[in-house]
Formats: sequence, structure tokens, C-alpha cells
Amino acid sequence: MKRTVIGAMLLAITALTLSGCWESEADKKAKEQQEASEKFWNITPPDRSKDKGFKP
Repeated sequence: MKRTVIGAMLLAITALTLSGCWESEADKKAKEQQEASEKFWNITPPDRSKDKGFKP
């Protein structure tokens, strides 16, 4: 009985590890950096409806 429980736990841990549930820190950093880069280049045009020009 004890061996069966330990075997089942090891099987579950192995399956989760191989399925990629836990991402490495390098993968998370790369993903965050890619998202930040995409947001940086996604520039919306300025709203000129309220623009009254330059007044010193």
C-alpha cells in the first residue's frame, strides 16, 4: 500500500514536470520582455480633438 501511494505521487510529479506546468525563470523573463517590447512599439496616434496649439 505504501509503495503504491509513493509510486502514484512520483508519477503525478513526473507528469506535471514534463507537461510544463512550471516555467523556468528564464522563460518568464523572456516572455515579459517580449510583451513589453510589443507594447512599446504599439503607439496610438495622438488625440488632436482637444489640441489648441502652442501657447507660451
